[in-house]
Amino acid sequence: MQNTVETATYGSEFCVARQVIDKILAERYKLHALGAPLDGPAYMFGDNTSVVLSSTIPTHGLNKRHNFLSCHRVRECIVATHEGEPIVRFFHIDGKENPADIQTKTLPGCDIYRHMKPWLHWVDRNTSPQDHDQQMRSVRNQELPIL
Repeated sequence: MQNTVETATYGSEFCVARQVIDKILAERYKLHALGAPLDGPAYMFGDNTSVVLSSTIPTHGLNKRHNFLSCHRVRECIVATHEGEPIVRFFHIDGKENPADIQTKTLPGCDIYRHMKPWLHWVDRNTSPQDHDQQMRSVRNQELPIL
């Protein structure tokens, strides 16, 4: 859910990064208020290389004011620390490695299958592969009860 409409991907990605930062800070504040220990930074992943580099490299300049405000908010949290640990770490994740892209981008079937395989083909790690194959054959051969 975005509060503003952007025509460029770059601007919309920065708006989303700022919203994520705001949510991270809200959750950290809530946990701190409850007395829960905050252990390490929050990890944020972005698939737009320009956004990740612009927010992590301090010398990078921007032209549009609303992009600059979002970028400044993200940069501020990347640089800020809590007890010697950074609050947020922002990493780039390639589009082919991003499981969120399987429903938003046109990917080859092999890439979609690679992301969906852990969900579609659950295997009990306590049994051998032969036992699993035999169990699957017996499930397929079972007759359905007549209702």
